[in-house]
Amino acid sequence: MNDSALPNTIRFVRNYLTHTYRPWIDLADVAQRSLHEQEMILLSRALAAQAVSLITSCSPAEAAASVVDGPGDSGIDAIAFSKGGSDIWLVQAKWSDKGRARLGERDAAVLVTGLQRLADQRYEGFNSRIRSSINRVNEALSSPGCRVHLVAALAGDARLTSQVEHQLSLVGEGFGFAGRVPVTVHTLGLADFHSAARADAGPTPVFLSATLADGWHRIDAPYPAYSTSVSAEELASWYNTHGDQLLDPALRPHSTGRPDPAGLSRLVTAPEEFWYFSNGITVICDHFEAHFIGRRAPGQPLLLRLHNARVVHGATVVTTVAQAVDQHPATGHLALVPVRIICLGDAPADFVSALAQASETEGPADPLDFVALDPIQHALRDEFADELHKEYVHKRGAVAPAPDAGCTMQEAAVALACAHPDVSLTARASADPAYLWRPAPEGAYTRLFGGRPGARQIWQCVLLLRQVRTALAYAAEGGSPRGRDLAKHGDLLIAHLVFRSIGPETLEELCDSADRLEDWAAQSTWEIADLVASAIERLYGQHLFLASVFTDERKCHVLADDLTRSLTAPPTLFPDESSGARRRPNSVVTLVNHGRIPDGTRVMYRPNSVEERAIGEWLSEDPRRYLATWTNDPRRPLIWEIDQQAYSPSALVRRIWNEAAWQEAPSLVQGVRSWVVPGEGTLADLAKALLPTTGNGGA
Repeated sequence: MNDSALPNTIRFVRNYLTHTYRPWIDLADVAQRSLHEQEMILLSRALAAQAVSLITSCSPAEAAASVVDGPGDSGIDAIAFSKGGSDIWLVQAKWSDKGRARLGERDAAVLVTGLQRLADQRYEGFNSRIRSSINRVNEALSSPGCRVHLVAALAGDARLTSQVEHQLSLVGEGFGFAGRVPVTVHTLGLADFHSAARADAGPTPVFLSATLADGWHRIDAPYPAYSTSVSAEELASWYNTHGDQLLDPALRPHSTGRPDPAGLSRLVTAPEEFWYFSNGITVICDHFEAHFIGRRAPGQPLLLRLHNARVVHGATVVTTVAQAVDQHPATGHLALVPVRIICLGDAPADFVSALAQASETEGPADPLDFVALDPIQHALRDEFADELHKEYVHKRGAVAPAPDAGCTMQEAAVALACAHPDVSLTARASADPAYLWRPAPEGAYTRLFGGRPGARQIWQCVLLLRQVRTALAYAAEGGSPRGRDLAKHGDLLIAHLVFRSIGPETLEELCDSADRLEDWAAQSTWEIADLVASAIERLYGQHLFLASVFTDERKCHVLADDLTRSLTAPPTLFPDESSGARRRPNSVVTLVNHGRIPDGTRVMYRPNSVEERAIGEWLSEDPRRYLATWTNDPRRPLIWEIDQQAYSPSALVRRIWNEAAWQEAPSLVQGVRSWVVPGEGTLADLAKALLPTTGNGGA
């Protein structure tokens, strides 16, 4: 077609694509075709590359490398990945010299089929470009946080027909994502490519107005700067107006665009405290103009106009604040954000570069720093050493002990999550392991450790989780890709079901000699894994990404509830008394055998600070809820004042939690530490005094 006959918009985009991508697009496979055909293929592939560049902010060379168009592409013209590898974009591009490109029903069907083949790991027939990306595709699709994006890049109207929209809207359901939909559909039209080409030809500087109403400090040398705060509302307006253009170009590739969960929670629940916990943002500009709003004096309200402003530190803060204000507008005027504003002026290039490089390491505080300060973790470290002669490592960066020598807090948290009655903890842990050691309300740390679990309880949970994982790894060797994915991503749900089949009472009585437990755990793991695989296919079909099933709380609840009635109780896991095997002393048994506490003695429930905050008001409504009567029964020595029923110390604590409707209750409890003989001490203390050289039991 004669170039002069092209519409102006198409001509501009065509020239931009040709100039930008001709050096990078591979046309070796079409070298024998006519020049016109080669030109059309170049434009189609360049359009796919430009879509990748717009989505991922990568360079033209990187975008061109993502193009997989050609025979055997199964409707996929480009494949791109997020920096973390959890997001994958599948692009189909349509070029039209007349600006009338459309995505037809057949085009959409071919693209969905290509996605299905990748999900099923059926790679036969794919071309060499796609096969060279298979490892990264598998990594993305197997990621717990996997999100799939189908992108239609059209040199035409970005609107889809109702039939195609309906066809693509069912993609999420077809892959088992109904209600969660990590498969999303995007369309980029000619207007998008034209705007991007114009912006690339000459980026528009960002101009900001910053209101310094809450005090400020000015630095004049070596570079003029202000240290101040701005309202969350004002910062959110910057981002809503300019989007990622607000970020320095060097920072954009390192920005995930996702808010920090802990910061978002704090903004919503305690906006006035956000300033104390946030590192804030750093904004640079070419120059600024300062105007006093009222009286001209240091610290008085000031309006700064920033020319060519860009954020070089705090991208996560920006997106977190913007989302918080969008969801909860009241946050905007209640929260303040620390801000540094630096005027570059004649600053050398290496100074600007150093600012941008420093921003790449930004991120929220590691929740393990919180854990390292918790007295519970210090007590567990000492208890592991004193009672088990093993290491318990809870500090970030410390070397993990050898498997037989102990465990880390992280491993303990995962094991406790599997043992917890709430299966949603396994889904959360599969999606984001750090969720387990974040403090409430954005994490589950209190639910796992707030019940004061003992070293022996934790160690037994860790051992059982290890046995489940070992059995799954053994079963996955030489198995199908589907079986390997199940073992890799379903281990926590399967472990939860193994724990559930044992039950809390039996779990607390597991003995140190675990040979019989190990044999049973392996067999039980294999049986439960088969049940899980069958249930997934029965409930959700064959074509779905297994990793996403085990990070979906709703699906995990459905699977656990469906399979619980199929679980078989374990055989007797303890050696017979006649076998001569020695079990560790049990606190209740010790007290009963020594007649330490007379029948009829009144004992009192002593909640810790976490329990007091959660259920203290409920307990105080009826003081009898604190009280129980001791009987010298080695299994159920406590008669609760409320219902006159017999319980073990731990079972009665759990009954109290259930009656109080404590939804965030911990997974395990050492009941002998929760019940006190007034004036004498806890049941654990009294038992330890009788057997000073033995460890505390849990009943």
